[in-house]
Amino acid sequence: MNHLFMQTIIRTLVTCCLLILTSSQVLAQSFMPSPQQIQQFQNLPRAQQEQLARQMGFDLSVLEGAQGGNQSQGSENQPEFVEREVDDEQISAQRARQSVIEAEAKKLKPFGFDLFKNRQEATAPLANTPVPSNYTLGPGDSVKLQLFGKETGSFELVVNNEGNIDLPDLGPLAAVGASFQELKQLVNEKYSQQKIGVTPFISMGQLRSIQVFLVGEVFRPGPLVINSLSTITTALINSGGVSEIGSLRNIELKRSGKTIGNFDFYDLIVYGDTSNDLKLEQGDVIFVPTARNIVSVDGEVRRPAIYEMVAGEDVSSLVRLAGGVLPSADTSAVQLVRASNQNGLSVKSINLSNSTSGGQALQNGDFLRVPKATLEFSNAIKVTGAINLPNIIADTGQVALSTLVSRNTLLANTDLEYALIARRARFDAKTSIIQFTPNDVLNGKFDLQLQSFDELYLFDRFANDNAEGVVAKVTDGNLKTSQDDLKAKAGDSKEMSEAQFLQNQENNRFTTRAFEKQASLSASRKLVLAPLIARLKSEASEQHPVQLIEITGQVKYPGVYPLPQHSSIQTMLKAAGGLTESAHLEIAEITSMVINNGKSEIKHNRVNLIEQLVLDTQQQVKLLSKDVLNVLRIPDWYENNIISLEGEVVFPGVYQISRGETLSSVIKRAGGLTEKASPRAALFTREELKLKERENIDKAIEDLREQLANNNLSNSQFSRTVDYDNATRVLDDLTDVEPVGRMVINLPDILKGIVAEDIELKNGDRLIIPNITPAVSVIGEVFVSTTYRFDQSLTLYDYIERAGGAREFGDTSKIYIVRADGSVSIPRSNYWFSSNSGTVLEPGDTIVVPRDVTNYDNISLWQGVTQILYQSAIAVAAVRTL
Repeated sequence: MNHLFMQTIIRTLVTCCLLILTSSQVLAQSFMPSPQQIQQFQNLPRAQQEQLARQMGFDLSVLEGAQGGNQSQGSENQPEFVEREVDDEQISAQRARQSVIEAEAKKLKPFGFDLFKNRQEATAPLANTPVPSNYTLGPGDSVKLQLFGKETGSFELVVNNEGNIDLPDLGPLAAVGASFQELKQLVNEKYSQQKIGVTPFISMGQLRSIQVFLVGEVFRPGPLVINSLSTITTALINSGGVSEIGSLRNIELKRSGKTIGNFDFYDLIVYGDTSNDLKLEQGDVIFVPTARNIVSVDGEVRRPAIYEMVAGEDVSSLVRLAGGVLPSADTSAVQLVRASNQNGLSVKSINLSNSTSGGQALQNGDFLRVPKATLEFSNAIKVTGAINLPNIIADTGQVALSTLVSRNTLLANTDLEYALIARRARFDAKTSIIQFTPNDVLNGKFDLQLQSFDELYLFDRFANDNAEGVVAKVTDGNLKTSQDDLKAKAGDSKEMSEAQFLQNQENNRFTTRAFEKQASLSASRKLVLAPLIARLKSEASEQHPVQLIEITGQVKYPGVYPLPQHSSIQTMLKAAGGLTESAHLEIAEITSMVINNGKSEIKHNRVNLIEQLVLDTQQQVKLLSKDVLNVLRIPDWYENNIISLEGEVVFPGVYQISRGETLSSVIKRAGGLTEKASPRAALFTREELKLKERENIDKAIEDLREQLANNNLSNSQFSRTVDYDNATRVLDDLTDVEPVGRMVINLPDILKGIVAEDIELKNGDRLIIPNITPAVSVIGEVFVSTTYRFDQSLTLYDYIERAGGAREFGDTSKIYIVRADGSVSIPRSNYWFSSNSGTVLEPGDTIVVPRDVTNYDNISLWQGVTQILYQSAIAVAAVRTL
């Protein structure tokens, strides 16, 4: 009977649920089954739920959706969350007000506030977090009950406001105040007493929400709804954390008017200790007092910041909070700045290695600075250049030069005749230069005990001698101004000055930067020596002249070199890579600067290198500070000077020429001219004339552009307006002009042996002997620029008329003739008033009708421009006829 009654109730319940889900909103509002009725249906076994669903013809998921809707309605008390934009600068500014060095403290981050950053949702225990056995139940909590045995079923039982849960068929059971473990025992006892063959299993369901209060220096004071498993940290994080001046280390938890615990956020942040992070209960109060002991630490620590200290903590404690010191820290000279009412500011030096000093107590406002240690190697030897060794070698006190310079370390390209040791102890003011020959070290003829701070230089004997930028400035040959070069000048910001270069090199000479491997194995002498040269320049004084000399002339590597102890001509020639093949061994010049009666004088002294080099080095001439050794070149030393003979030459080609050789001599060597040669039309070019022509063309372009600009701004009523399009074409033509470098010569007279007409040749000269066609060309301002067969009976007028006559802008008063040899001839009579110009034309001549520019501003400019264009065209045409 009871079973049939239960089925009737369930059918009614399901029908009501279906009506609610499918009927109109009005019907839904008129009748709604209670959550208890839906809960009773869901407490049935799954198989019975599915059977009833099939009988009633509805989808079981409909009820599940209804349950979800009810759950959403019952989840109003979600944990609250306050979003906060943590401003480190603002917090630091507030906390730094308590520091004795406020300006420095403001630059530091406030420690501990990162925990409140970037929060976008409430912090709460995870849903699958195991509930501790001592968890105390209260109204709103729910437990899940599963029955096994004679009866089966699953139930979710909610602790009601009276503190009870309703056990199926057994009635209410008091749950408030009981721990989760105790509730398990009570349910087991209840079923064992009243249900035979039924075993219950209890698990925790939904947790209740509780309300706590946050007061004091918190970001948002007031009530806060949180999960019942939440702790002090959960509440503070969800509320936005402490304020700018709030304490992170003395947070009080009050319950029923009594302080039941204190929490230190640093325990969690630094050590991961949550032992004092107490679980909160309904009505608890979290009180955050003002931070009263603020100290700052910066310098060589892992976590420089503004910290809050508590009673009993000292300097060592602060350093531990800061993550400890860095390897670069000088722990023996830590500075503690403190203020007192009687004495004002004071600074105290603390040795962290000393437990007594490290135990120095701290007080509010203290500022601790851990300085950087002197990061210089104290026992290092530096190696630079063409040798396969690390940059830094440890000085064990027994490092001989021969242990470093050996057949195992030297490279195939290492210069075995020149190497240096620059010796300057750590606190010495002057550097001494020791020059040696690596070959002597390999052969056991030379050895030396190296010392700390020695610098060993070896060089590449095949490296180029190029230098750029500041290196080129440092290694230039002006030794008289070496001190001035090292002075920082205004305007050196774009490019490093010599003073900056010296500072960078010296500051990093024996630091960790020197430990970095540099690409100097194949560097030029100048690049390797530049730091040493800059240092030697800086060491110069009135009592210690700069220890540098310069070697110029016929040596392999001219330049500035350090002046070693016991210097001689031979040692300095080795420094410059030795003599070249063209060196004059009998004459060299030493230029010295001497001070006489307070004035500097330059003296020159010639020496015989052969005589000097056969002497012992101690007997050779000694070179002094700022001396310049110039190795002269053998006079008339062979150079590859050439001339090119082209065209109608018996043996055309490129010929080597000697100093002073003439054109007639080379033509004779080439077998003379062929029968078809036209000597009168010879074209002779020279490279230096090309450069001059190029300058003239560039100047004409600039002048023409300026003329056009001025013409656009102001047009005179007495000047003809310049056609802009025409002028632009002229500019384009000028830009395309390639200079020929033609020199007008009288080759027929040269071939006749007339010495006055012969010319001395230079490197790069070119002679072109054409076989000209008997023709006359007409170019310029004519209707048709063309070439006509030479007719002795035709006059200048006839040729121009055959070309269509002069155009509108042609200036017939300035007609001229360019002869085949490049010379210019002016007709003796006017074109318009004489049918016979009186000028004899010859084959190969070119008649030029220039443009009329008499009414243009700057007539000479336009005449020059047109002349450049016409003559260039004629010269290029002559070359192309070959």
